[in-house]
Amino acid sequence: MHQETKPDTSCVPYRRKGLYFAITIPLMLVHVAVFITLWRFSFVWSLVFLAFYLVMCYFQAYCCAYQDCPYVGGFCPAVAGIMPASLLAKFIYGKGKIVKSKRTFEINVALALVGLFGMALFPFPWLAKLNVWFAAGYVALHVVYYVTFGLTVCPVCAIRNTCPGGKFHTMVRRGSERG
Repeated sequence: MHQETKPDTSCVPYRRKGLYFAITIPLMLVHVAVFITLWRFSFVWSLVFLAFYLVMCYFQAYCCAYQDCPYVGGFCPAVAGIMPASLLAKFIYGKGKIVKSKRTFEINVALALVGLFGMALFPFPWLAKLNVWFAAGYVALHVVYYVTFGLTVCPVCAIRNTCPGGKFHTMVRRGSERG
C-alpha cells in the first residue's frame, strides 16, 4: 500500500450488505456442495478444498491489517466470503502487533490468491468425473462471481484504492470512459 493512500472511512459501515449477501451466499452454498461432493471421493480432498479457504482467510488477515482496513474486527465485504480474515486480523494483528512490510504484504497477497484460485480450480477434476458441464459451470460461476463482485461491491468499499478488486473496478471504469 502506498503510504499516502488511506482507506475511505465514508464507506464504513458498508452500505451494500444486501447485495453483498445476495451474491456471496450462493457462492458459499456452492462451496459447501463442492466440499460434500469431494468428500464422496475422499475426505482428504474435502480437507484440501477447505484448506484453500482457510489459507485465503489467514493470509488476507495480514493484508487487512497492513492496509489499515476499517472493517477489521467487524463486518467486512470480503471477496468469496472470507469475512473470517477480518476477525483474524483483529486477533493476530490488533493493537499495533503488526510489523508492516511491503514485501510481506506482497507475499501474503500472492498466498491468498493461491487459496482463491485453488478453490476455483482444485475441484475441477472430481467435478468433471461427475459431469464435465458441471465442472465447467463451477469455474464459470467463479468468473461471473468475481466480475460481479468487482463491479458492484468494490466501488463502495473503504479499501477500493488498494485492494485488487477495487483496482479491477477502477481499470474497468476507466476503460469504459475511454471507449
